Amino acid sequence: MRFLIPVFFILFSLAPFANAACILPLKPLNLADGAVADVDDMNVSKRRVERYMEDSQRYLKCLDTMDKTAIGTGRDNDERRRKRITNYNTAHKNMSEVLSVYDASVAEFNQR
Repeated sequence: MRFLIPVFFILFSLAPFANAACILPLKPLNLADGAVADVDDMNVSKRRVERYMEDSQRYLKCLDTMDKTAIGTGRDNDERRRKRITNYNTAHKNMSEVLSVYDASVAEFNQR
């Protein structure tokens, strides 16, 4: 019994951090301007966007795993579900914005 009390205390004290497992990646900053950038700058931007997209895919997979775990354990509620859906939608919106900016930059670069 003396062993169980500290174990439960540790588990309950770490519970608030369970939702913090998935971290939304930051959008890449300073993508090259296709109107004035050279090939090297465009390649750096390409790698930044690719890395961001990979991080975003990992984030979405993490959210999916959290969703399945929450539903499977029966500890899911409406508030948590809405938060996961909002985070999922935010990630997709950010990915779309980054790709849109990058595609416009590439189009400008190719038109020169």
